[in-house]
Amino acid sequence: MSSNPRESTVDVVVIGAGISGLAAAKCLLDDGFKVTVLERSGDIGGLWTYRENDYGVMRFTHINVSKHNYCFSDFPFPDDVPDYPHNKDMAKYIKDYAAHFKLQEHIKFFTKVKRLEKTESSEKGTLWNVHCQRVEDDGKTVKSPEEEEIITARYVAIATGHHASPVDPKFRGEETFKGEIIHSVKYKDVIYNGMEGKKVLIIGIGNSAVDVAVNCASQGRCESVYISTRSGAWVVPNYLFGLPTDLYACRAFFYIPWKVGSAIFENIVKLISGPPKRWNLNPKMRLLQTQPTVSPCLIHHIQRHDIRVVSNVQSIDGSKVTFVDGQSADFDVIVKCTGYKIDLPFLSEDLKKTILDEDSNSIRLYKNVFNPEIGHSLAFIGFAQPASGGLLSMSEIQARWFTELARGRCSLPTPLTMKEDIREDEAMRSRYYHSNRHTIQKDPILYNDDITSMFGAKPELLKNPTLAWRLLFGSCGTYQWRLQGPNAWSGAKEAVLKVPVTGMWHYTGVALVVLVGLWLLYILSFLF
Repeated sequence: MSSNPRESTVDVVVIGAGISGLAAAKCLLDDGFKVTVLERSGDIGGLWTYRENDYGVMRFTHINVSKHNYCFSDFPFPDDVPDYPHNKDMAKYIKDYAAHFKLQEHIKFFTKVKRLEKTESSEKGTLWNVHCQRVEDDGKTVKSPEEEEIITARYVAIATGHHASPVDPKFRGEETFKGEIIHSVKYKDVIYNGMEGKKVLIIGIGNSAVDVAVNCASQGRCESVYISTRSGAWVVPNYLFGLPTDLYACRAFFYIPWKVGSAIFENIVKLISGPPKRWNLNPKMRLLQTQPTVSPCLIHHIQRHDIRVVSNVQSIDGSKVTFVDGQSADFDVIVKCTGYKIDLPFLSEDLKKTILDEDSNSIRLYKNVFNPEIGHSLAFIGFAQPASGGLLSMSEIQARWFTELARGRCSLPTPLTMKEDIREDEAMRSRYYHSNRHTIQKDPILYNDDITSMFGAKPELLKNPTLAWRLLFGSCGTYQWRLQGPNAWSGAKEAVLKVPVTGMWHYTGVALVVLVGLWLLYILSFLF
C-alpha cells in the first residue's frame, strides 16, 4: 500500500460500468449527485462488450429477451433493431445511451477496486472508503502496486454483477483427460477456439450451453456434439405464435396459481416441439420452477442428430467420458457451461459475513439490494436473476430506488422488518429447482411493481385508464415504470403502445370481460 495515497471525495461511487452501473450512474446524476464510476476494463457495457481472451459475450450471441423487455426505460431501441438484438447492436445501444446522457466523463477506466471499507464520521454519518488501483489493458494486472487512490463517498453502489467468477465442478478422473477443458466464459466461437471437426462435450443445459452446442453443430462441422445434463431442461422457442416469448409474461398471468400457469406453457411447448422426453431432455422440474432455456433451433439440431443429449458425467478416463446412464463416448474438448458464483473479493471479511452466504451462493439483502444491518448507504445493483424477461429493467428500478433513498424522499423499513422479508423470500424460493442460479431468482413484473410501489412509480390502472388493458394483459416493456412517479418519461405511453399484446392474453382478457359482463347482467336481472 502507498504511504501517501491520492485522496478524493464524491457523493457516490459506482463500481462497474456495465448496464447496471450505467443505469445507477444515470439515475444519480439526474438527481444532482456527484458520481464517480470505477471500471476495471477500458470500455463500458460489461458482459455485452465482446472481448477476446476475456469474459464477455460470445461472438454470435443474441439477447434471448426481446428488446422491449431489455432496454433502458427512457431510451428505447431504434425501430430497425430486430426483436432479439445481436451483441453488436447491444454494445452500440449501450454506447449511445452513455453518450446521450453524458456518462463517460464520470467513468474512471482501468481502475480496479482493491478494498471497500466502512468508516464513521460524527458529522456526516456513515462514509465509505474505496481503495482502488490503476491496471493494465487486461483489466487485471496492477500497474504500480505501491500506488493507490482512496475515494471517500457517502454512498456506494456495487454493480459488478454475478457473472464474474465461473463455477468449475470437478469430475472423477478429470485430470486424466487428454484434450482441452474450458469454461464457457472463454468460448468465443468454434473457429476462434479451434474446435472445428472435433468431438465436443458440453456440460450444462442453460442458455450459454445451448448457444455453444448450436454454434458447434452449425458453424463448426464438429464430428460430434453432446450436451450432458444432470437435471434436464424445458427448451422454449424464442417465438410463440409469431411474437417473442417473453411478451407472454403479464400481470394477469400472476393471478393464476403457478402450477396451473406452468401446465399451460408446458402444453404449449409440447404442442410446438413435442414432449421433452422424446429429445432426451427429461426435465426434473416444472417449466416455471427454473429459468427457461430459450432456443429457436436446439430441437431442430437434436432432431437431425447434430446434437445428442445425455445424462450427467460419471467419470473421465483419458479421452473417454462415461455418463450416469451407462453410455460412454470419446471427446477432444469439454466445455463447462456450469454457471457462475457471486464473488466480491474487495469486500472485507466482516462485510462478506454480513452480506454473503458463499456456501449457498446467496445474498442477505432486502429485495436483493440492501442489507438490513448496513442500510441504504451501500446498494447492490443488478444482483438478481429474472425468471423471465430481462435484468436491465430490474437493475434500473433498483438504481431509481437507491436514488430516492439517498435523497431522503422515501425510507427503508426497520431492520427487523427487512430481515423478516428476507426469510420469507428464502421460503418462496423453495418453488424453484435447487440450483446456484435460482438463489437470486425473481419474477420481473412482480419485483418491479413491488420496488416502484415504494417510491410512487408503480403503474396504476386507475391513473392510466387508456392503458389499463395493456397493463393487465400485456408485457408493456420496461417503459411502463416511467408512466408516473419521480423522473417519469413523457414518451412512456407511446412506447408502451408499441409493445405487442399477445393474442393468447388478448382473447383471454376479452373472454373474462364477457364473462364478468354476463355475470353482472345475471345479478341485475334479479334486482330489476
